[in-house]
Amino acid sequence: MKRKSAISAIAMAIAMAIAATIAGAIAAVPMHAQSIFPAPAPNYLSFMGTIKEVSEPPGQDATTILVENKEGAQVAFQVDGSTVRLTDVKAEAGASLTGFYDAKTSMLTIYPPRPHADVIAVGLPEDKSVKVDIFNTDLISEDGALKLNISPDTQIFLADGAKFDGELTGRRLAVLYGIATLSLPGVTTPDKIIALFEKPATPIYTLTDEEKASLGSESITALPPLYTLTEEDQKMLAQDAQGMNIVANGKTIEAPKPYLNEVGVIMLPVRAAAEAMGLTVEWFPDTQTIQVGQSAFFSLDKDAYAMNRMAPKPLGTAPVLKDGITFVPLDFFQTILKASVSISSGNIELQI
Repeated sequence: MKRKSAISAIAMAIAMAIAATIAGAIAAVPMHAQSIFPAPAPNYLSFMGTIKEVSEPPGQDATTILVENKEGAQVAFQVDGSTVRLTDVKAEAGASLTGFYDAKTSMLTIYPPRPHADVIAVGLPEDKSVKVDIFNTDLISEDGALKLNISPDTQIFLADGAKFDGELTGRRLAVLYGIATLSLPGVTTPDKIIALFEKPATPIYTLTDEEKASLGSESITALPPLYTLTEEDQKMLAQDAQGMNIVANGKTIEAPKPYLNEVGVIMLPVRAAAEAMGLTVEWFPDTQTIQVGQSAFFSLDKDAYAMNRMAPKPLGTAPVLKDGITFVPLDFFQTILKASVSISSGNIELQI
């Protein structure tokens, strides 16, 4: 009888934790919205409670933060270097914590659940709320609960703390906000937005096959590189271009290295540099085109680069495939992606 009772108690505890977690996710939708529309499948689930214990299990890179809500349900969040922290409050016993994790992540059926925390907010003030979701072209969350009204005072960062001026549409965003209107969706002016590092959703638009084919137009006149190298830069690059570092949004890319081609153009690995700046790179074999982010396109061996639906531009050098890696001229990042580019001793620095 004791064994059966123990098993029943564990099953009951697991059921309580799952129910509490689902309730926490639904609670992210305003009450007036819950009463009219059924809650859609969320991209993220959340759990809110008080920190009971913080531990660092031996042999693991993650910190375990045990959180318990008012009903007694517990979740043991796994927090590591990839976890985004929305507040500066230290995670310690007695502090409140709200954690968000991917709703599609599978977990072992153990109690308490041990999800990886993608976003946490410790010691969140009572007048502040957090929303983690994908936002569409109108900056409305996919669950239809919240619309963002960006103001000059809204702080927007990448997950590594670098300021972000790029496109928010289609990205997974962690939003810290205060008051929201009692409407559907609720409208708020966020205090802080963090664009999470991950693959954006479907692009705002898709180029037609004809538009992609136009990237190979032979009528485009080649242009000289936009950047100007000093004699010192040229000597440095000529001597050891492959020894230089690419620093993208403050992150040093270990490999692959840049190189100087036969006509003196700096060539950079597009995937490594773009992904370090939070952009995706996709290959479309049917049209032989490459998409960077949500709006930049080009084809291999063709000096033609398209941004949005504008006519393709030449940069003086076509993309090339070298040792299985696609390289593009440095101008691609400055002219097409509108990144800030600078060259210092030993570094090529990109900021977007």
